[in-house]
Amino acid sequence: MNNKDSKYFHAIQILEDNCTGCTACVRVCPTEAIRVRNRKAYIDPNRCVDCGNCVDACEFHAIIPSSDPLDIIEDYKYRVVIISSSFFGQFTEDVSYAAAKQAVLQLGFDEVAEEAMVTDFMVSIIREYIRKNRDKRPILGSNCPAVVRLIQVQYPSLLPNLLHQEAPMSILTRYLRDKIAKEQKLQDEDIGIFLIVPCVAHVTAVHQPEGAYKHLQDGAFSAGMIYGRVREILKDIQNHPVDIETYPEGLTWALSGVQAELVDTGDIRTLSVNGVENVMDILSRVEDHYLDQYDYIVLRSCTNGCVGGCLNVENPFVAMSRIKKMSKEGKNKEIHVEELEKLHAEGEFSVLPLTARPIMELDKDIKKAIQKMKKINEFLTMLPGLNCSACGSPTCYALAEDIVLGKATLDDCVVLKRGNPRDDEDEY
Repeated sequence: MNNKDSKYFHAIQILEDNCTGCTACVRVCPTEAIRVRNRKAYIDPNRCVDCGNCVDACEFHAIIPSSDPLDIIEDYKYRVVIISSSFFGQFTEDVSYAAAKQAVLQLGFDEVAEEAMVTDFMVSIIREYIRKNRDKRPILGSNCPAVVRLIQVQYPSLLPNLLHQEAPMSILTRYLRDKIAKEQKLQDEDIGIFLIVPCVAHVTAVHQPEGAYKHLQDGAFSAGMIYGRVREILKDIQNHPVDIETYPEGLTWALSGVQAELVDTGDIRTLSVNGVENVMDILSRVEDHYLDQYDYIVLRSCTNGCVGGCLNVENPFVAMSRIKKMSKEGKNKEIHVEELEKLHAEGEFSVLPLTARPIMELDKDIKKAIQKMKKINEFLTMLPGLNCSACGSPTCYALAEDIVLGKATLDDCVVLKRGNPRDDEDEY
């Protein structure tokens, strides 16, 4: 799945044969990572943050998400799967939470765990981090890999504000590796730990984690792919139900707003934001110090949170409703967190400081870079300023950059080819 010519791994592929060059993907990319040239789209790997907007926007299935095949679990003696809290919202209400979880176990795993198991523990370490780092305001939640990469690409000044703690599924992975190695008397390489994830950003985070000391997981499966496999065996399980531990109260972690509500206390003020355009607006305001009154801001790139991920199968609003229902009707199995607290005290859940991901350098020579900037402005005055994307670049400014960098020409502007419509308007 990784592009060998690229420094960065991405869980998105373009099928050129399916691409019509319609530019729908260009218009929705928040980091201007996509261009269309010769009626084919391509992605700049340095700019892409794996938000999945382009996957949702492409009506021709030319941009497809990638995840690992299920058969990779055969490479390990002991196989564990950790399920995202958004997964159980994908099923219709006639499928019980316990049955869906049991069906996942029967796909060939020795053990099944849930993100929902450790969300209460996560809330406690977030509060602790906020109180210990009062010089940083606001602290930005780091559970969404697409948001973390977005900050690296477009808001690098905010990197110190990120919460430097692993996300719940990584915390659980770290804990389970130690636990299973001791209980099963296995070497680390014999234990395979995999995630069922709702979006391509989480697949990317497994294969190229930002800030982690090492690759914690061994693979990531699309929620949609696992959903399809599970549907095939659910009928038999529902006819012969088994007793399996569930954690319904923690499922709401998948929903936008819940994490902020849980962390919010009398001395901690929080804000929750979802949708990549809203996230970018808030990050701009944070950069300008308009939101210093908040202690903690939770940012999710997908609509309604992780239930809106492009690897899911259900409408995010329907999935949200189902998860809320399960959470209200169920009760968590009691979780003992002594070992988690011990690992946390030893610093095992902290992550390395992140670095910026430079997306464009006009020239290493500052004088030449200034000259190129002048040329960009010159070309910009020639372009119509409509930002229509018909040229294959997202905006007229982006086209001017592409021209100066030798990646496009003025002939790519279809408006100039046909004559500027503004000139036609002046005649009336």
